[in-house]
Amino acid sequence: MKTISTTIRALTATAAFGALATLASAGPGIQYWKSLGTEPQFKELQAGQSVTYVCTECKTPSDVSIKSHDQAMSYCKVGSTVTCPSCKMQTKVVRKTERNQAGTHTVVTYVNKDGKECAFIAKSSENK
Repeated sequence: MKTISTTIRALTATAAFGALATLASAGPGIQYWKSLGTEPQFKELQAGQSVTYVCTECKTPSDVSIKSHDQAMSYCKVGSTVTCPSCKMQTKVVRKTERNQAGTHTVVTYVNKDGKECAFIAKSSENK
């Protein structure tokens, strides 16, 4: 009888631990990031604001302070490069037209030397 009671307690504890583990998160939620992907969004940035450069290669978010309007616009200028503050990898700024959208709707993306999308720039919801 004691073996059954011990087994039931162990199963109950495991189930409770599993239920609590599903509530844990390793970082800010998806609502925290507001990805900057269009030129008008970069035009709204002002000196003194900060944005977050999120590198998917080294999996590190890095805060970047905007010092001028020209710096903000360089993050969406096709052909320019942006260096990850953490891993120092250079990414190239490209624009892609989204499928099923008008030809004027383009999204700024950051790609590595192989052409794979590897980063994005975002404002936190606190930085509206």
